[in-house]
Amino acid sequence: MISKKDLLKEMNISYGQLYRWKREGLIPDEWFVKQSVSTGQETFFKRDLIIPRIENILKLKDQYQLDELKEFLNHYSQSKTYTIRELILIDELDPFILKSYSRKKEKFNLLDVIIIYIFSFYKDYINYDDYEKYDLPNNITLNHVFVIINHNNEYSIIITTKDTFIDSKLNIYKKIELEEVASILATKL
Repeated sequence: MISKKDLLKEMNISYGQLYRWKREGLIPDEWFVKQSVSTGQETFFKRDLIIPRIENILKLKDQYQLDELKEFLNHYSQSKTYTIRELILIDELDPFILKSYSRKKEKFNLLDVIIIYIFSFYKDYINYDDYEKYDLPNNITLNHVFVIINHNNEYSIIITTKDTFIDSKLNIYKKIELEEVASILATKL
């Protein structure tokens, strides 16, 4: 996490710029997390989301109109589809998982790409073949979380919504918010 004060200093932007980008929809409202501190309340952000977002805004703001920039950055359009030729160019997508996934479809929506990305990134822990029979893209939304559980060095996935309680007795290896993965992929698609 990074405080608003540190973010403004590190990225060399003003308070006004940050909140204008929020009003314009370039930075999602839910990224502004208010927390109690000894002096009252302060706003914090997830560092791994906000820094790349601001870098992209600064890099692209002169090249795109506001609506195009919002679409590019938020990339939550589930209607846009991608071909395997477009996806093979993304280094983070494992070509074997992509090929296996493509047996079921020729065009991929954002949720498809997110699923391929997660299985590619965590392929040392979870095996896509074990989950191939499930129709994951039709059963999830960007509000879902993939929770990787480690039980005696055997890893499995629980797919749930963000606000679902997960028993603390489970050995959680990693929680992956699909919305965060969509933000990462927005710069690659």
